[in-house]
Amino acid sequence: MSKKQKYVLIGMGAFGIEIARTLLAHNEDILVMDKNENTINKLKKEGFDFAVQLNATDEGTLSRFINPEDIVILAMGESFEDNILIVGILKEMGIKKIYARATTEIQMKILDRLGITETLFPEKQEGKRLALRLLFDDFKFIDEFTKDIFIGEIDVPETFCDKTIIEIDLRKNYKINAIGIKHKITEKDGKITEQLIQIGFEAIKLNKSHSLIVVGLEKNIRNLIESTE
Repeated sequence: MSKKQKYVLIGMGAFGIEIARTLLAHNEDILVMDKNENTINKLKKEGFDFAVQLNATDEGTLSRFINPEDIVILAMGESFEDNILIVGILKEMGIKKIYARATTEIQMKILDRLGITETLFPEKQEGKRLALRLLFDDFKFIDEFTKDIFIGEIDVPETFCDKTIIEIDLRKNYKINAIGIKHKITEKDGKITEQLIQIGFEAIKLNKSHSLIVVGLEKNIRNLIESTE
């Protein structure tokens, strides 16, 4: 059995804490670091057994806790100079997978040139997601999967009801691919849950309790919205 992957997060602001909580919820091996003692104490109370207060720009201290095979995420946003210094230390230590946060375009370019695994730019990504939600307000969810290709969730239009994906032929008529259907289910206690159907959904007769998960070019998604209003 292979050794379980360890994640090391440095900088426990809102961004770093959200990453840490998600990893913890999936029972991953995680070590969190921050220079603020109060932050570390709060994280320990929250269930982070391995939380360390330290100055991550100190190579000697940092090397006590990180191994070359660990995945390291620099989530700090307040001091870019520290980010660069820590990246240099980590690369000297032989860390192969380094993710670092940028807060400006120029920071992103500098980090990319340092040859890290990936530069994280949460403000830019969240700003773009908000703009997409505003532009595609008919969609329950939309995000850019890759350049100009979007994935989104849309309520089944009235004109699609009582038809199957096969009959509608989204690919031919709208140049869009459906990858699943969400089905709303009302439980006995009145609670509404959603079930994602990814296999065999093409032959299901659609109704207003369904929503479609689709992938396609922005112009084709817009055409779907406009032609079914």
